[in-house]
Amino acid sequence: MNWLSSSRLRTMLLPLLLSAATVLGLGSYTETSDDQTLAWLFSGVLALKPVPSVPLYLHGYGHLLAAAYAAVPAGPWLGLLLGTLLAGATAMFFAVLDQLLRPHLRPGPLALVLMLFFWLAWLEHWLWFSHGRVALLLAGAGMLFAAQRAGRRRALLLGLLALGAAWLVRPGLAVLGATAVVPAALLLAGSWKRAGPVLGSAALGLALATGILHWQQTPVEAATQQRDATFSRILDFDQFHPQPRTPVDSLGTAAVGLWLFGDSTVVNEGLFRRAYRFDAAQFFGREVPAKLRLRLGLLGRDYFPLLLALVVISGQVRRRRGRIAGFWLVQAAFVGGLILLAGLLKLPPRLALALLDFWLLTNVIFWLKARENDETGEGSAENGYRARGTISPLARGVGVAAVLAVIGLYGAKTWHRHQVLSQEQQRHEKTLDDIAYHRDARRVRILAGTNDLLKSLSPFRSYNFMRQPVLLLTGWSSHDASQVALRRALSGTTDQTECLRRLAQLETYGSEAEVLWVLTPETARWLSRRFRSGGVRLHLVPTAPPLPGTLTSGVRVYRTDNRDFGTI
Repeated sequence: MNWLSSSRLRTMLLPLLLSAATVLGLGSYTETSDDQTLAWLFSGVLALKPVPSVPLYLHGYGHLLAAAYAAVPAGPWLGLLLGTLLAGATAMFFAVLDQLLRPHLRPGPLALVLMLFFWLAWLEHWLWFSHGRVALLLAGAGMLFAAQRAGRRRALLLGLLALGAAWLVRPGLAVLGATAVVPAALLLAGSWKRAGPVLGSAALGLALATGILHWQQTPVEAATQQRDATFSRILDFDQFHPQPRTPVDSLGTAAVGLWLFGDSTVVNEGLFRRAYRFDAAQFFGREVPAKLRLRLGLLGRDYFPLLLALVVISGQVRRRRGRIAGFWLVQAAFVGGLILLAGLLKLPPRLALALLDFWLLTNVIFWLKARENDETGEGSAENGYRARGTISPLARGVGVAAVLAVIGLYGAKTWHRHQVLSQEQQRHEKTLDDIAYHRDARRVRILAGTNDLLKSLSPFRSYNFMRQPVLLLTGWSSHDASQVALRRALSGTTDQTECLRRLAQLETYGSEAEVLWVLTPETARWLSRRFRSGGVRLHLVPTAPPLPGTLTSGVRVYRTDNRDFGTI
């Protein structure tokens, strides 16, 4: 085990090997549909050509991704980019841990601790892949790396580059990651004076980047961001509830509930002002408690090893009275932040584990600082602290058994999650293949309610529809500016309802239908209702049972009742 003596191998080769082993052995699965939707936009699956810019995500990277997809359409370029950034965040976090623990552990035990940390606190970041995790972890790791090496210009530059790269992926999450590690950064730097250049440079850089982004933002991009924020408050945060007053408002609120955002005639700013209300009593009295019960229960179920570690370390620090005040203030800040996110906003796994990682690292630093003070005599006599004796063999044995039990339980849980995600991936890939290679030749594919099929896919594989046009009516991409150009190219009009009506007419010509409708029953009913409200005699009816792997959502192929495509 001589190679373990090299810190570079422990901080570079070891995390890369563990990451590769996770991806190759357990697989990697997208946590949400957002990553594959982004890949489809950048590759041109959901647009006329590769889209170089998306208002909400991956600022600057889009042009590189669009060029890469245009050159080699079959490459999983978005997954490779995000995987590279996550590998960088993993290496930087390992470097911080290694330097922190090196004075206390020999190389062999230190390597084992690093592997244990990866198994219990980091593996999920690769298993359950998300660009949100990448932004949060890279920003935090960059700040920690620079603070631990305060005074070194190269480390500061590398940390700021990591923070900037994270901000370009997802600005809001990069700011959250940088904020969450401020206590750990102060402890690692040793004082406000030493941490000042790191924290000041980071704050200034984030402020300048945000200002430049808003300054160069077009009105269309600003409107898209505003609409997305409104959709989040309605659908993600449960802050607004629909109260439609007219049939048109009812049609619009139903569309928002189904994530059908592309029809600007019924889903617009006027709808949000008229048909949605914030009820403080209902939100704080019912929604927030329900969200907290749900999310806190999931935290205990999914991350019990980290929560147990936080409790144990807190108990150890409590026995040492030198840094109690600062320690408990930080604990209150983390608890308050998690409650704020879980109750008022949302706390999905991609945020929860990263924040728990930062919290755990902060507490480990507190604990080691307290031990150092005890060993040097600080805070012992004057604070009334007496050093405890050595741990008895029985207590040591019980502790080792408890750790092994936690490792085993979490290992079983991780294996179960791998099996569930792998099976879901196989079902979704099979269904996407059925849609892509349907038995009839199709010119256009119209999808609605199918976004869940984009979850649990591999970020390191390319999924496409043989370069045939795809019109995705649901999800945040449905109100992207690229969809206006796509509708115009497909039908000659930018209006979504008229575009769909004209595309439906194609089914009446030739021996092969030109349009493949793949919808859920709910979206099909809404589209038929929308056609009727616009005076169009058009009805969607299913042609077959639900597609394999979609029995829960009921996704199936539809056709139009094509007796009359005229207006009423």
